[in-house]
Amino acid sequence: MNKTRIAVAGAGSIGLAHIAVAQKSPTCTLSAVVDPAPAAESVAAKAGVPLFKSLEELFGSDRPDGVILATPNQLHVDHALKCIDAGLPMLLEKPIAAAMEEGERLVKIAEASGAKMLIGHHRAHSPIMAKAKEIVDRGTLGPLVAVMGSAVFFKPDHYFADAPWRREIGAGSAVTSSRCRPLRRARRVAFR
Repeated sequence: MNKTRIAVAGAGSIGLAHIAVAQKSPTCTLSAVVDPAPAAESVAAKAGVPLFKSLEELFGSDRPDGVILATPNQLHVDHALKCIDAGLPMLLEKPIAAAMEEGERLVKIAEASGAKMLIGHHRAHSPIMAKAKEIVDRGTLGPLVAVMGSAVFFKPDHYFADAPWRREIGAGSAVTSSRCRPLRRARRVAFR
């Protein structure tokens, strides 16, 4: 059986997590790392894969089976469009875009082109969510009439120091524009 060849764009903390999963996968193999930062050289060398400074450079010399985009939020739309143009499936880390309007534009382009795009919202698959669903399904809480959820996660100082772009406008939450209308077509429901 041939393993699915996955390139990871972005060698920061989230990219490193994807790289580790790809390396342990029985069905996938890490084919390349894409990142212009000097620190990415050691990441690619340690993983034993080639390093490309850009998606254009990758697509010019290799064609992976898919790409994981774990790049800074402000680059999500541009990088996703490059994958769409190359006809490659992608996992695009959340948020879809740094601004609502950009995200809506990307969703329209992806739908029109038939692009294969998955938004990396891992919390839908967390053990905490699975346990909550189990409790609801068992009827432990009685008849469900409404649900409200909130989650706040502490980010240590190094999370921002290692990637200063995270302090910039557009690097925050999934809703980063003044228009707080959700991306209906891109939304996923945790409980199915």
